[in-house]
Amino acid sequence: MDKRTQLAIGGILFLFCIAGGYLLWRSGVQAPSYQSPSSELPGKGVVGNAESNTDAYDVVIEYTDDGFKPRDITIKRGERVRFLNTSSEGTWPASAIHPTHSLYPEKESTDCLGSSFDSCRILQNGEFFDFTFQYEGEWRFHDHVHAYQTGSITVTTSSTVEE
Repeated sequence: MDKRTQLAIGGILFLFCIAGGYLLWRSGVQAPSYQSPSSELPGKGVVGNAESNTDAYDVVIEYTDDGFKPRDITIKRGERVRFLNTSSEGTWPASAIHPTHSLYPEKESTDCLGSSFDSCRILQNGEFFDFTFQYEGEWRFHDHVHAYQTGSITVTTSSTVEE
């Protein structure tokens, strides 16, 4: 093996080490550790049909033919957000990062991918996914079907939430 090839391989290995170190560092500062609640919270990971459901929710984010409306919101910890599909296509709301859905820290053994904040299936027009946010922070989300459609939910403990 000539000197150029050895240097190229060494450079590639060095870059992989740097990237791996960065990812390892980031994984330690993204979110608080998750502890399973002692009882199931109302509205946590509920999928249903808007025409037949009377459960209360605090905020609605519609998925339209133009994407999420509103795209970014601020709520209080413990509030329930409804992702309602009013578009002509299916949508799959889930925690960022696509495709793992692992940004939001809550994870149960029954979850389909990386987080409880995941509808776990495509929602058709008129269907919704409700989720109750228990962790403070800025939680990005996306449509797993159209990954370029994104938004964020900022969760605070403040008694006043700016609109």
